[in-house]
Formats: sequence, C-alpha cells, structure tokens
Amino acid sequence: MERAVSIVHYQLSIEMKNNERDDRFEKRLRFVVRHYKERSLDEDKAWKRFAFRQGIRRQVAFRRYWMAAASVVLLLIGFGTFYVKERNNPEWVSVATVSGQLKDVYLPDSTLVSMAGNSTLRYDVKKYGKERRVVEMTGKAFFQVKRNEARPFSVHTAMTEVTVLGTSFQVSEQPDMTEVDVVTGKVRFAAGKEPEPVILTAGMSASYSNEKKEIDILKEENPNNLSWKTKQLRFNDTPLEKVIRDLNEYYQVEIINKVDSPDSRLTATFNDLPLDEVLMVINQTLDIRLVPRKDK
Repeated sequence: MERAVSIVHYQLSIEMKNNERDDRFEKRLRFVVRHYKERSLDEDKAWKRFAFRQGIRRQVAFRRYWMAAASVVLLLIGFGTFYVKERNNPEWVSVATVSGQLKDVYLPDSTLVSMAGNSTLRYDVKKYGKERRVVEMTGKAFFQVKRNEARPFSVHTAMTEVTVLGTSFQVSEQPDMTEVDVVTGKVRFAAGKEPEPVILTAGMSASYSNEKKEIDILKEENPNNLSWKTKQLRFNDTPLEKVIRDLNEYYQVEIINKVDSPDSRLTATFNDLPLDEVLMVINQTLDIRLVPRKDK
C-alpha cells in the first residue's frame, strides 16, 4: 500500500513540474508577442541562441553528420555493387563465318585460329589469359596455340572440352558428334559424362558421339580432315563412298552417283580445283557419273 502511494506521489510531482515548465514557456511566449516589433529582432541570432540553450544545435549537427555519412556509405555501397557486377560481367568477343568463308583470327596471346565456313568463335576478353585461356566454338576450326604452361588453353563445344598447353589441332563440331584431330603436340579430350579424358598425341584423332555418349579413338587416318585449310584433297585407294563424303564436306554440296559402282576406289590428288573439274577427272577415271544435286 505504501509503495502504491509513493508511485502516485512521484507521478503527481512529474506532472506538476511539466505544468510549471509549460507555464513558464507560455509566459515567455506572451512576452515576445507583446514586445516584438517588426524588423527589430535578428531571427538568425535569436534562433542560434534558443537552439544553444535547448541543445538543438548539437542534435541537428549530429543528425546532419549522420545523414551525410549514411549518404556516403550508401553511395559507396552502390558504386561497389555496380563495380563488382560490372567487373564480373563477361565481355564477349565473337567472330562468325558464313558458308564458304575462311577466316584467320588472332587471340590476345597470339594464338592463331583458322575458321572454316559456318563456324563461330567467342571468348571473354576480361578473363582470357588471367588464369586460363578459354574459347567457345561451333563448326570447324584449326588452332595453333601459343605455348604457356602457366595458362592452359581450352576449347569448349556444346558437349566437349579440349585442353592443351601449346600445340596445333582441329576441332570439328557437328550436331551429333565432335571430332578432334591433333597435328602437333598433345591434347586432353574430355566429353559428357566420360569418366576419364583421352590424351591424344600428334597424328591421333578421336570423336565423341552424342548418341553413344562415349569417346572413340579413330584408327583410320583421314588425309582430308584439313582440306578446307590446305586447299588439297588426297585419295589413296579410297572407296568411292568415302570420296563422295569428302567432296560433299569440302565443296558444301550433295553429290550423287548415277551409275552403280559399289567397288570403285580412287587414287588422286586435287590442289584447289573447282568442283566441275574434279568431277570430270573422277568420272573419266572410274567410268562413273558423279553429279551435284540440282536443288542444293
């Protein structure tokens, strides 16, 4: 009971003090209104004096400082976020060729890429050469890689990855398979879910089938794998079916044989000749009739 009475007395005393402060403030305000004359009061000076007595200046100054500091922090955070985001965004350099077009492209490290027709190549110029050298491609391209053991060179296709230190090789990507042919040096060929990559050395070739999901080492050498680059077609006792496939690939046409000759084989070399001359020589040599489809 005594504690409750003490609390009531304490609250009443606080209320009386508040009332007394309000009464004093009201009296001062009435005094100012009664004695104020227009232009006789320096408002800025009066405000500073009032603010000093009431402790407002310090609060306002602190508030302004806090707001300024907060603005700077927000600005730095925004700039930092933008900088990190901008720095991490890739900056792609892309090259493409059309049917029948051949193009040589030098990468920033002087690696030379020779692109066949209907091919694309791209790389992130911000990351290329920092720790690794990575390019992405479709179609067919021949790479002469500048050796750099500290920064491996990788070619990515839709389903495979070829990694080297310094060598020359070709990657040919088709819708259903990817083939790698090594001319010099050594490459690491990985694909899909293949548990172990395949190491290929000079003169070796391998292919990855999207259907079989495995890498096969090609035992039979194809002398025309680089014909699009060398401008030379070579056949050495080659079955006619294989001759036609190579001609279709090189000239980007579809050739049909109007004479039944399943056992025909060809031995010949053609150096940068037009298709009609090549077909004339083959037809006369094998006594057959190869012609391109009219609708191609």
